[in-house]
Amino acid sequence: MIHIGKKVKEVIDAKGISVTLFAKKINKSRSVVYDIFERESIDSFLLYKISEELDFNFFELFELNNPENIVAEPPAFYGDGWKIKYMDLLEKYNKLLETKVEVYFKEKA
Repeated sequence: MIHIGKKVKEVIDAKGISVTLFAKKINKSRSVVYDIFERESIDSFLLYKISEELDFNFFELFELNNPENIVAEPPAFYGDGWKIKYMDLLEKYNKLLETKVEVYFKEKA
């Protein structure tokens, strides 16, 4: 299982960003950032914001084609490609939810 907080800390350290600066970038306090480092899971919107500020696709760590779910050396730059992947993932998730809602209401009828 991925410990997302540790991965966030690894990327921050690899990029040489201070906790204070990172906290300002994501509009959180330093204590919240240290709390994030301890989290095994994280809200997807917050992870999106972190990904955007660090220019690193954390969502890629959860993809099925990455069975080890590790980052040997975090790339310094992903470009905007990760945003497109994230949007695609959100669209798939929304379709799945729509299907589940339809099934639920059909069963209730």
